[in-house]
Amino acid sequence: MGGVNDKNFIAIFGGAFGGVGLLLLIAAVLIYFHTKNSQQGTVPIKGKVIRLSASRGSKGGTTYTPVVEFEINRQLYQIYGSVSSNPPAFDVGEEVSLFVNPRSPEAASIDSFMENWFVVLILGFMGTIFTAIGGGVLRAAWSKKKNKHNNFVSK
Repeated sequence: MGGVNDKNFIAIFGGAFGGVGLLLLIAAVLIYFHTKNSQQGTVPIKGKVIRLSASRGSKGGTTYTPVVEFEINRQLYQIYGSVSSNPPAFDVGEEVSLFVNPRSPEAASIDSFMENWFVVLILGFMGTIFTAIGGGVLRAAWSKKKNKHNNFVSK
C-alpha cells in the first residue's frame, strides 16, 4: 500500500471536497447579495396570511407554503412564501412583515429569517465544512509529501 494510486486518490478526494466547498461558498455569497439587492428600494408593508398552500414534501409528508395578501396603492396582491415547511411557519390570519417594491409589488417577499437567510446560512455552513475538509486533506498530503522529500534529500 501507500503507492501512487493512494496519493492520486487523496489529491482527487481533497480537491473534490475543497472544490465543492468553494462552489457552495460562492453560491452563498451570490444569494446573499441577490437578497440584499432585491430588498433595496422596498418599503415595509404588513400583509396577512390568507391560507396555507399544501404540497407533497420530498419525504412524502405534507408541507405548507404561506399565501400572503397585502394592499398597496389601493390594489390587493397575493404572494406565495418561498419556504414550504411542516409544521407551517405561519398561521392563517397572522400578520407578517413584507419587503415590497412599489414598482413591482408582485415580487414582494416575506421579511423572515427562513424566507431570506436560511439558504445562505445552510450553503455557507456546508461550504465551510467541505472547504475545511478538502483543504485539510490536501494540506496533510502536501506536508507528508514535503516531509518525504526532505528526508530523502537529507540522507
